[in-house]
Order: sequence, then C-alpha cells, then structure tokens
Amino acid sequence: MKKTLETERLILRQLRDEDAVALSKYGSNFDIARMTGSFPHPFPLISAEFKILHLRAQHRRGLAFPYAITEKGNESMIGIVDLFRRAETDDLEFGYWIGEPFWGKGFASEACRGLMAEADRHFGSTPLKAGVFSDNPASLRVLEKLGFKPTGKTEAYFSMARLKKAESVLLERPAKPETSLTE
Repeated sequence: MKKTLETERLILRQLRDEDAVALSKYGSNFDIARMTGSFPHPFPLISAEFKILHLRAQHRRGLAFPYAITEKGNESMIGIVDLFRRAETDDLEFGYWIGEPFWGKGFASEACRGLMAEADRHFGSTPLKAGVFSDNPASLRVLEKLGFKPTGKTEAYFSMARLKKAESVLLERPAKPETSLTE
C-alpha cells in the first residue's frame, strides 16, 4: 500500500509520533471514544503514544494499514482511517474516526473512499468488513454510502470508554466483480 494517499481535500499519511497529541485531544471526547472499541476515556497522551506505536507495529506485521487523516495544506491529524486484520488469515476490516470539529464535512466518507480505492488497487477485489455500534447512526450511514451492507448479524462488542459491551452491527462490502477488458 502507498505511504501517502491523496483525495480531493485530504492527505492520508503514515502515523507520526507527534500525532499522539491530536489523538489524545480528539479521542478524549466521550462522543468519539464511546464509538470505538479501543479508546479509553479519558485518553491520556501516554495511551495515545502507545496506540500509535501499536498501530505501527501491526503495520510492520502486515496486519494493519492505518493512515492519519489531514486536510491538504495542514499537517495536523484530524482522524484515522484503517484497514486491519486480527490474524493473517482473517478478512480485512475497515475502521475510522474523525475529530468532532470536523464532523459533517464529508471528511470521513472522503477518507474512506480514498483508502478503499487503494485497498482495491493493492489487494485486488476483496470483501471488506466493518462493525459499528448500533447507537452510531452517522457512522452506519457513512458505511452504507460506501457500499457496505448489513450482514443481518450483530454482536456484543466491548468499548473501553463505556467499560462494557454494546451491540454492534456487522457490515460487509462484497468483493467487486472483476471487469473484462474486452467488454
């Protein structure tokens, strides 16, 4: 996968140590943290630094492809978009979050489309999975706009910020059919 991806308004780049400040700041917002499984609340800087180290280690192992989301012309991270596997043989899962000051501007959809296009280029047409907490309709709409369909399955998924399990809807974007060059 490329180290940097560009969309109309965004640059998706590799995570840097200094991104921990933004991760701690935005991730400490309970409205963001509770919609993730892995963000504690509050999200202290030391935890954000560890999270970035962990994501980079997973990337080196080929288990995660995280990108800091930045606006063009501004290096500051506003969110993260990621493809990841829990094990080498698992399907790719899709995840993302955006800092609250940047909600409602279409940045999540744009960043996700950019990463999905790169995933299709790099991995070929492969199914992608995603999970979203049932009480997060905005994220569910983003995923549905991106072509993800609910599988009809739910699971109780632990949220560190909530300190309990919450219902999560499972979605999948099927592999895209290969197109023939002769068509």
